Amino acid sequence: MFQSGTEWIRADFHLHTKADKEFSYSGEEDRFVSDYVEKLKRENIKLGVITNHNKFDLSEYRGLKRKARKENITLLPGVELSVKEGANGIHCLIVFKDEDWINGKSETINQFLDEVFKGIENRENENTRCNKDLAGTIETLDSYNKDYFILMAHVEQKSGFLKECNGGLIESLSKQTWFKDKVLGFQKGRTRDKMNQLEEWMGYKLPFIEGSDCKTIEQIGKGKESYIKIGDGSFDSVILALKDHQNRTSLSQKEYNHGYIKSVELIGGKMHSQKINLSPELNSLIGIRGSGKSSIIEAIRYNLNMLPSTADEEYKTDVVKNLLESGGQVIIELQDNHGKNYKIKRILGEVPHILNEDGEEIGVTINSILQTPLYFGQKDLSYMKNGFELDLLSKLVGRKTKSFQGDLINKNDQLGKQISELFQLKDKVETLPDLRGNLRDVKHKIKIFEEKGLSEKLSKQVNFQKDERNIKNVYELVDKFKVELENLLTSNNLRDLNELSDQESSEVPELFVKLSKEVSSVVAVKKELQDIIGKIDSSSKQVKEYLEEIRGIISSLEEEFAEIKREIDIPNLNPDDFAKLKVNEDKLKKEIDQVTKQEENKGVIESQIRATLDDRNQLLLREFQVYKDEIEKINTNQNSLELSIEFKGNKKSFQDDLKQSFKGSKINQNTYQSISEAHSDFAALIVDVLLEESKVTSNLVTEAQLSKVKEIIKENYNELLKLRTPNKIEIKYHGKPIAKHSIGQRASALVLFILSQKDNNLIMIDQPEDDLDNQVIYNEIIRKVKERKPEVQFIFATHNANIPVLGDSEQVIAVSYDEKQISTETGSVDNKDIQTKIVDIMEGGQEAFNKRTQIYNLWKNE
Repeated sequence: MFQSGTEWIRADFHLHTKADKEFSYSGEEDRFVSDYVEKLKRENIKLGVITNHNKFDLSEYRGLKRKARKENITLLPGVELSVKEGANGIHCLIVFKDEDWINGKSETINQFLDEVFKGIENRENENTRCNKDLAGTIETLDSYNKDYFILMAHVEQKSGFLKECNGGLIESLSKQTWFKDKVLGFQKGRTRDKMNQLEEWMGYKLPFIEGSDCKTIEQIGKGKESYIKIGDGSFDSVILALKDHQNRTSLSQKEYNHGYIKSVELIGGKMHSQKINLSPELNSLIGIRGSGKSSIIEAIRYNLNMLPSTADEEYKTDVVKNLLESGGQVIIELQDNHGKNYKIKRILGEVPHILNEDGEEIGVTINSILQTPLYFGQKDLSYMKNGFELDLLSKLVGRKTKSFQGDLINKNDQLGKQISELFQLKDKVETLPDLRGNLRDVKHKIKIFEEKGLSEKLSKQVNFQKDERNIKNVYELVDKFKVELENLLTSNNLRDLNELSDQESSEVPELFVKLSKEVSSVVAVKKELQDIIGKIDSSSKQVKEYLEEIRGIISSLEEEFAEIKREIDIPNLNPDDFAKLKVNEDKLKKEIDQVTKQEENKGVIESQIRATLDDRNQLLLREFQVYKDEIEKINTNQNSLELSIEFKGNKKSFQDDLKQSFKGSKINQNTYQSISEAHSDFAALIVDVLLEESKVTSNLVTEAQLSKVKEIIKENYNELLKLRTPNKIEIKYHGKPIAKHSIGQRASALVLFILSQKDNNLIMIDQPEDDLDNQVIYNEIIRKVKERKPEVQFIFATHNANIPVLGDSEQVIAVSYDEKQISTETGSVDNKDIQTKIVDIMEGGQEAFNKRTQIYNLWKNE
């Protein structure tokens, strides 16, 4: 019990036993204790108070307590006392501190009862009132200098506080200091209007608790249930819970519906074979400086595969190495939002392995189990670089924007390909003058042959060669078309469709029968394609035969062609050149024709680029909206912070990227600033240069600089497209931009910002108080932690006692280091040993704590 610190347990504050006259037990005498405890166990009651009517039986109580302890059940001693108050007396459940009122085989409870029932007979009758009113009863109890508290029994029924006392009496009693100090709750409050009236009369609220008021063992646990959150099976722990009843008492079972780390185990290194159990709520690592608190935080971070921030990155990496040492391993047990359990194992230097409850590796991401965990190491809260606000918000919404990253990469690739097409087209268009010049030269040379009358003599060979080229071109095109069709046959889409042809539906079977027919029809096209490919293959073979045929004819005419060439004897004219010139002429005409047609396509490519750029911006806007929605939630959830966001607003980041990308262009800082203000990002700059003839940019730079910019864009456009102008986020803390606050105030704002999130299972911060003052820690941070911890697991490493004590830390891990090994001791703030550790470590020891308390009290009295 309590291995994970404070727990919610079922409590029954009104139990009777065989020692009570009203209680009936017909079982074996020696079985009573076992039967009683067994029923408590079956009802899952982990805390009970024995409150017999005006009576306390030490022997019976000791037997029950001893047996209950073996079942991890805490029993406290008490009595149901009828005091002389109101119309018919009221029943009070007095709960005694065991260690004060019971000493071995002797006790002082009956001495108290004898005193308040002095001269009264039949006191064990439930309706017999003692001779003291409530004030007198408390005065008598206080005279023993022993601890106790009072719960008002069945307040709406006969002898109940509300039933027997009028509003005036309740107002009078509840104003008394002794009442406020000792009356800590009401049992069996049922009627909402009456309970509201009771609170109005009192002027403050007390918790409502439950008790079965059992008269037999079978009645144990009957009626409504109540739950209490304690971290130690002790009287003091119960008092702490009742005094913090808003957070520690409930009339319904509390369940944790968020993912959280259950335990951290280390194998090897300085914490070999140590396992730390964690609470789903607030966990505080305490210890002197250098004790190893940060090592444990960093080991958890490492296991969860969370990268350290750039602040002290090397130190945080080395801390893990020093803790685990070679071959060391961190094993984390955790639960997801749906109550399923997992393990994450990670050996130093290896990747994490995620296992399910059966020990099988499941290959999912850690984020799919532990939703958006947040980590902030030492100095992270005070480390502020340009754009840190966006980085911080990205940690919170990263899961929601992850899909945008892949889409943006695809869109940038598409834009890059289109720009590449445009550059290739421009390069080809730039060759047109040369191609046309070459064609004029070739035609001039051909004209010389024609003027000498050689064209007709050599035309037969030239025509045959042209026919061969045309047939060869047909053969190659047919073959390429056949390959394209063959690729269709191996299409993944066709394969996947084939696998889906037998799908069935339990909801709309008739619809899926019709769907299957259509899928089969599409798949059947494969056979038609195979037939078409067969026909094309046949034609390809036929064309190849034609090619061989014309080559044979040309070969047979070689002697005839040679004879013609021998007959030609004109100085400076080689008959072989004519055929080459005619081939070249034909080739140049085709190239010019192709480039001219492609030039007509330039407008289409430019339109595609504009459309893709718009798609890219729409994608960025959708991502921006996710951030904006998150900011609106943050602004709504608290009043200290106000966030705003500007689309592509971080011009400082854009300027830095411009400066880095255009090195050597001799552009100065002012011009970079002008460029960043004129263009939203690199994509807009590239479009201006490529599509708008540098209409904007040319007004900002010299011709030489523009030439260099164009050169760099042409060489690096793919990389430049990846550079984004980040959205700009401004955080205001109490109305003033965070950058204008002190380091401590900035850190306070960031912690509040972090704590205001709703979608994070885990928030882990190493020494948040380093940059915070105590007033901020209590007034803002601790209050927010207490509000959020039922829904979020917190793990803090801290030197500040306010965090575990005022934050009511469910689990405290006291860390110590002796040069060879780091050791831990765990327990909640309810635990006496942990309380001593907190005082020793965080307050300088008991003596220092007492002196400081004494001085504070003197100051207060003055």
